[in-house]
Parts: sequence; C-alpha cells; structure tokens
Amino acid sequence: MLWFGKQAEAGRGGDDVIAAAELEFTLDREIASAKFRALLEQIEERNATLEELLEGLRSKHELFARVLPAKRPDTLTGDEVMELLAVVFPARRKVDRHLAALDDAVLSGAVLELVYGRGRLDERMGAFCELVPESDKKARRAIRDLAAEIVHFRDPERIPLMTRWVWDARTMSGAVREFIRGNDTMQRIPMGSRPEDYEGVRAWFAERLSEDGVYRDLPYLVDLLQAQAYADYVKAMSARVGMVNAELGAKQDPLEFLVKLLGLDERPARKRGGGEKTVH
Repeated sequence: MLWFGKQAEAGRGGDDVIAAAELEFTLDREIASAKFRALLEQIEERNATLEELLEGLRSKHELFARVLPAKRPDTLTGDEVMELLAVVFPARRKVDRHLAALDDAVLSGAVLELVYGRGRLDERMGAFCELVPESDKKARRAIRDLAAEIVHFRDPERIPLMTRWVWDARTMSGAVREFIRGNDTMQRIPMGSRPEDYEGVRAWFAERLSEDGVYRDLPYLVDLLQAQAYADYVKAMSARVGMVNAELGAKQDPLEFLVKLLGLDERPARKRGGGEKTVH
C-alpha cells in the first residue's frame, strides 16, 4: 500500500510495495475509538501533546532514513547499526551482545541486504534473523523485532510495523487481538505474519482514523494507537500477576510504557568498542 496517493520511487531499496491483505476477522471500530480517546486523555494527563509524540516518531524515522537512505550507501558502520538498535526497545537488551560481537562487514552486510536486497521482504527478514544463534530463543525472537523496526521506521509510509507486540502469529497475541471484540474466548485468529497481513490491519486503522477526520501522520498515528492497545494489555496483565512497576512504568505516568515500547525514551546507545552515548 502506498499512502496518500504517492507513487513508488525508484531506488528506494527492496522495491517493497506491499498490498493490503483482506482481513478474515473483524476489528471493532468502537474499541479503536475508545483506545484513541484513552491515548489523548493520557497525553493530557501527562501534560504533553499528541504533536510531541508524533515529532518523536518523525525524529526516529529521520534517524533510520539518515543511516539507511533511499540510495544504498557505500558504507555502513557497526556503530551506526548499534545506534539504530538503541531505539528498538523490544530488541536492544536481548541482541546487543550478539551484534556487538559480530565483524563490522558481517553486521553491515546483513542490514544492507535486509533493506536493499532482492526477494520478498519477509524472506529477507528471516535471513537477517540468522545473525543470532537459534539456540538463544529470546534473542532470535527479538532480532525479528529489530528487522521489523528497521524496515518500518526507515520508510513508514510503505512498510507497516511488523513487531511481535503488534502481532505474533505463533502465540496469536499482540495489539491486533485487543481490537477484536470477544477475543478472550477465541482460540484462533486467522491472521498470518506476512507483510500483507500487517498492511491489511494498518489499512483498516487508517480508514477508521480518516473517517474521524484525521488525515495527517497516519502511519505514526496507527503506531501510537496499536501501542496504546498493547500497553493497556500489558498493564492489565501485570496487575493480575503483581509485576513490578519499574518494568512497565510508574503509575503516575500513564504513557511511560508506550514511550518505551516505541523507543522514544532516552537510552544509552552502545558503541562498538565499549563506549556509550545518549540517544534522544
């Protein structure tokens, strides 16, 4: 799907034009509207603005687009890859040591092939995951989230966000499930993990937002809406099992987990060789 009626641009890398799959399940408009209202209320409670969150996502895109521009760069350093990893919350703690141990040429080559290579995007993402040994199952799952964020935030209008917290077909969990009425009684949800499946969901959200008179920054607003749903789910689950607030965000800041989830918090960016710098 190309957003806002834009035409595909030559040299964007990967030639990834993703058609939205037709959904085989029903997403609930009332739930989507309620989640969006909750997001706006929590932003107001935090004495922040929606524009501030949108600007954070734009800045994240600018970082990825600078490191991985439209034309394939002649060079890509390991430090630049680690800079991207620093803003990917689901992956940075689990794959940091694996990527830091790789030779620069191996690491940069894998990222360049992911973004600019030929073949289907999901196949390139699968190849990228081979950077982490299959024996480390948590890291293997997390590196897919890194691949998903690299391709999305580099080009958010063309590529949907395909992280596991958006949708995990293996466990049938994620933000998408939270928009299905009666999901707690459903043993199976007919959604796969192809880019087209994620794009089908994203197109539905974009249509709902447009019907409500929202037309600007739709890719980022969809990300925020899905993150709001997943944050609500995690907070509800943590309340049931007594999970510590330090992991999910303090009670007085309702947006803290959402901000962490989207990588908009301040964090140390590890440089290869042991140094650190703060990324905003």
